[in-house]
Amino acid sequence: MPRVTDAYRRARRDEIASAALRCLRRNGVSGTSIADVVAESGLSAGAIYSHFRNKAELASYVAGSLLAWRIDEFASVTVDAPADAMRFLLAVFEDEEVTPHVVLQFWGEATVDEELRTVMTAVVGRMRAAFEHAVRPWADRRSADGAALAARTASVMLAVCQGYIANVALLGPRPVDDYLADVAVALGSEGADGQVIPLQRDHLSGRG
Repeated sequence: MPRVTDAYRRARRDEIASAALRCLRRNGVSGTSIADVVAESGLSAGAIYSHFRNKAELASYVAGSLLAWRIDEFASVTVDAPADAMRFLLAVFEDEEVTPHVVLQFWGEATVDEELRTVMTAVVGRMRAAFEHAVRPWADRRSADGAALAARTASVMLAVCQGYIANVALLGPRPVDDYLADVAVALGSEGADGQVIPLQRDHLSGRG
Protein backbone atom coordinates (compact mmCIF):
# COMPACT_ATOMS: atom_id res chain seq x y z
CA MET A 1 0.00 0.00 0.00
CA PRO A 2 1.40 3.44 -0.93
CA ARG A 3 2.57 5.52 2.03
CA VAL A 4 0.21 8.33 3.00
CA THR A 5 2.21 11.55 3.15
CA ASP A 6 1.76 14.35 5.67
CA ALA A 7 0.83 16.67 2.80
CA TYR A 8 -1.94 14.29 1.71
CA ARG A 9 -3.29 14.00 5.24
CA ARG A 10 -3.23 17.76 5.65
CA ALA A 11 -5.04 18.26 2.34
CA ARG A 12 -7.71 15.72 3.28
CA ARG A 13 -8.20 17.30 6.71
CA ASP A 14 -8.59 20.70 5.06
CA GLU A 15 -11.11 19.21 2.61
CA ILE A 16 -13.15 17.85 5.50
CA ALA A 17 -12.85 21.17 7.36
CA SER A 18 -14.14 23.07 4.31
CA ALA A 19 -17.17 20.77 4.14
CA ALA A 20 -17.73 21.22 7.87
CA LEU A 21 -17.53 25.01 7.51
CA ARG A 22 -20.23 24.96 4.82
CA CYS A 23 -22.45 22.98 7.19
CA LEU A 24 -21.68 25.34 10.06
CA ARG A 25 -22.71 28.35 7.98
CA ARG A 26 -26.08 26.72 7.27
CA ASN A 27 -26.82 24.95 10.55
CA GLY A 28 -24.65 26.50 13.24
CA VAL A 29 -22.21 24.75 15.55
CA SER A 30 -24.76 22.91 17.70
CA GLY A 31 -26.88 21.98 14.66
CA THR A 32 -24.06 20.35 12.69
CA SER A 33 -23.34 16.63 13.07
CA ILE A 34 -20.68 14.35 11.67
CA ALA A 35 -23.44 12.87 9.48
CA ASP A 36 -23.97 16.32 7.96
CA VAL A 37 -20.24 16.60 7.20
CA VAL A 38 -20.25 13.13 5.65
CA ALA A 39 -23.11 14.12 3.33
CA GLU A 40 -21.55 17.49 2.48
CA SER A 41 -18.06 16.13 1.78
CA GLY A 42 -19.08 13.01 -0.12
CA LEU A 43 -16.64 11.01 2.00
CA SER A 44 -17.47 8.01 4.14
CA ALA A 45 -17.90 8.24 7.89
CA GLY A 46 -14.80 6.08 8.20
CA ALA A 47 -12.79 8.60 6.19
CA ILE A 48 -13.94 11.40 8.49
CA TYR A 49 -13.16 9.48 11.66
CA SER A 50 -9.74 8.48 10.36
CA HIS A 51 -8.80 12.17 10.60
CA PHE A 52 -10.96 13.41 13.49
CA ARG A 53 -11.97 11.38 16.53
CA ASN A 54 -15.23 13.25 17.05
CA LYS A 55 -17.17 16.42 16.30
CA ALA A 56 -15.32 18.35 19.02
CA GLU A 57 -11.96 17.62 17.47
CA LEU A 58 -13.23 18.58 14.00
CA ALA A 59 -14.74 21.79 15.39
CA SER A 60 -11.44 22.64 17.06
CA TYR A 61 -9.58 22.14 13.80
CA VAL A 62 -12.04 24.32 11.89
CA ALA A 63 -11.92 27.02 14.55
CA GLY A 64 -8.14 27.02 14.54
CA SER A 65 -7.92 27.32 10.78
CA LEU A 66 -10.69 29.90 10.20
CA LEU A 67 -8.41 32.93 10.34
CA ALA A 68 -5.04 31.19 10.45
CA TRP A 69 -4.12 31.92 6.84
CA ARG A 70 -5.00 35.61 7.20
CA ILE A 71 -3.05 35.93 10.44
CA ASP A 72 -0.05 34.24 8.83
CA GLU A 73 -0.01 36.92 6.14
CA PHE A 74 0.79 39.48 8.84
CA ALA A 75 4.28 37.99 9.05
CA SER A 76 5.25 40.07 6.02
CA VAL A 77 2.99 43.07 6.63
CA THR A 78 3.73 46.42 8.25
CA VAL A 79 1.30 49.32 8.17
CA ASP A 80 1.20 53.10 8.38
CA ALA A 81 -1.51 53.14 11.06
CA PRO A 82 -3.44 50.68 13.27
CA ALA A 83 -6.59 51.12 11.17
CA ASP A 84 -4.78 49.67 8.16
CA ALA A 85 -3.97 46.47 10.06
CA MET A 86 -7.53 46.09 11.32
CA ARG A 87 -8.88 46.70 7.83
CA PHE A 88 -6.52 44.04 6.45
CA LEU A 89 -7.79 41.42 8.88
CA LEU A 90 -11.49 42.31 8.86
CA ALA A 91 -11.65 42.35 5.07
CA VAL A 92 -11.80 38.55 5.24
CA PHE A 93 -15.33 38.85 6.63
CA GLU A 94 -16.51 40.64 3.52
CA ASP A 95 -15.95 37.32 1.75
CA GLU A 96 -18.64 34.64 2.07
CA GLU A 97 -16.10 31.95 2.98
CA VAL A 98 -15.64 33.08 6.59
CA THR A 99 -18.76 34.40 8.26
CA PRO A 100 -18.86 36.31 11.58
CA HIS A 101 -21.78 34.32 12.97
CA VAL A 102 -19.74 31.10 12.80
CA VAL A 103 -16.83 32.73 14.63
CA LEU A 104 -19.21 34.13 17.26
CA GLN A 105 -20.70 30.69 17.82
CA PHE A 106 -17.25 29.22 18.31
CA TRP A 107 -16.55 31.88 20.94
CA GLY A 108 -19.77 30.92 22.71
CA GLU A 109 -18.97 27.21 22.61
CA ALA A 110 -15.47 27.96 23.90
CA THR A 111 -16.93 29.24 27.19
CA VAL A 112 -18.13 25.73 28.04
CA ASP A 113 -15.75 23.50 26.03
CA GLU A 114 -12.22 23.50 27.44
CA GLU A 115 -10.63 21.97 24.34
CA LEU A 116 -12.24 24.55 22.06
CA ARG A 117 -11.36 27.31 24.53
CA THR A 118 -7.69 26.35 24.27
CA VAL A 119 -7.86 26.53 20.48
CA MET A 120 -9.68 29.85 20.40
CA THR A 121 -7.36 31.37 23.00
CA ALA A 122 -4.40 30.39 20.85
CA VAL A 123 -6.01 31.95 17.75
CA VAL A 124 -6.70 35.19 19.63
CA GLY A 125 -3.14 35.21 20.92
CA ARG A 126 -1.78 34.85 17.40
CA MET A 127 -4.02 37.65 16.22
CA ARG A 128 -2.79 39.96 18.98
CA ALA A 129 0.83 39.10 18.18
CA ALA A 130 0.21 39.73 14.48
CA PHE A 131 -1.24 43.16 15.24
CA GLU A 132 1.70 43.95 17.49
CA HIS A 133 4.14 43.05 14.72
CA ALA A 134 2.24 45.03 12.09
CA VAL A 135 2.07 48.27 14.09
CA ARG A 136 5.55 48.15 15.63
CA PRO A 137 7.14 50.51 13.05
CA TRP A 138 4.22 52.91 13.58
CA ALA A 139 4.70 52.69 17.35
CA ASP A 140 8.46 53.23 17.11
CA ARG A 141 7.84 56.52 15.31
CA ARG A 142 5.58 57.73 18.13
CA SER A 143 7.17 56.51 21.32
CA ALA A 144 10.59 55.96 22.88
CA ASP A 145 9.14 52.63 24.03
CA GLY A 146 7.68 51.39 20.77
CA ALA A 147 7.37 47.82 22.03
CA ALA A 148 5.09 48.83 24.90
CA LEU A 149 2.95 51.10 22.71
CA ALA A 150 2.62 48.37 20.07
CA ALA A 151 1.55 45.84 22.72
CA ARG A 152 -1.09 48.17 24.22
CA THR A 153 -2.38 49.20 20.82
CA ALA A 154 -2.60 45.59 19.65
CA SER A 155 -4.85 44.71 22.60
CA VAL A 156 -7.20 47.59 21.73
CA MET A 157 -7.18 46.64 18.05
CA LEU A 158 -8.13 43.09 18.98
CA ALA A 159 -11.10 44.33 21.00
CA VAL A 160 -12.24 46.59 18.15
CA CYS A 161 -12.09 43.67 15.70
CA GLN A 162 -13.98 41.39 18.07
CA GLY A 163 -16.63 44.09 18.34
CA TYR A 164 -16.97 44.20 14.56
CA ILE A 165 -17.36 40.42 14.36
CA ALA A 166 -20.04 40.36 17.08
CA ASN A 167 -21.82 43.39 15.61
CA VAL A 168 -22.04 41.94 12.10
CA ALA A 169 -23.00 38.48 13.37
CA LEU A 170 -25.95 39.90 15.31
CA LEU A 171 -27.03 42.91 13.26
CA GLY A 172 -26.03 42.08 9.70
CA PRO A 173 -23.38 43.19 7.18
CA ARG A 174 -21.52 46.43 7.70
CA PRO A 175 -18.67 47.84 5.60
CA VAL A 176 -15.36 47.57 7.43
CA ASP A 177 -14.31 51.10 6.50
CA ASP A 178 -17.57 52.55 7.87
CA TYR A 179 -17.14 50.65 11.14
CA LEU A 180 -13.55 51.79 11.68
CA ALA A 181 -14.44 55.37 10.84
CA ASP A 182 -17.33 55.31 13.31
CA VAL A 183 -15.09 53.84 16.03
CA ALA A 184 -12.64 56.70 15.52
CA VAL A 185 -15.41 59.30 15.70
CA ALA A 186 -16.96 57.71 18.79
CA LEU A 187 -13.62 57.79 20.60
CA GLY A 188 -12.92 61.33 19.49
CA SER A 189 -9.67 60.18 17.92
CA GLU A 190 -10.08 60.55 14.18
CA GLY A 191 -7.02 62.02 12.48
CA ALA A 192 -7.09 64.45 9.57
CA ASP A 193 -6.63 61.56 7.20
CA GLY A 194 -9.43 59.50 8.76
CA GLN A 195 -7.06 57.03 10.42
CA VAL A 196 -7.58 55.77 13.95
CA ILE A 197 -5.21 57.33 16.48
CA PRO A 198 -4.92 55.70 19.95
CA LEU A 199 -6.22 57.86 22.78
CA GLN A 200 -3.66 59.36 25.13
CA ARG A 201 -4.17 58.96 28.88
CA ASP A 202 -4.50 62.73 29.28
CA HIS A 203 -7.53 62.67 26.98
CA LEU A 204 -9.27 60.25 29.32
CA SER A 205 -8.52 62.29 32.43
CA GLY A 206 -9.49 65.63 30.90
CA ARG A 207 -5.94 67.04 30.98
CA GLY A 208 -3.99 68.37 28.02
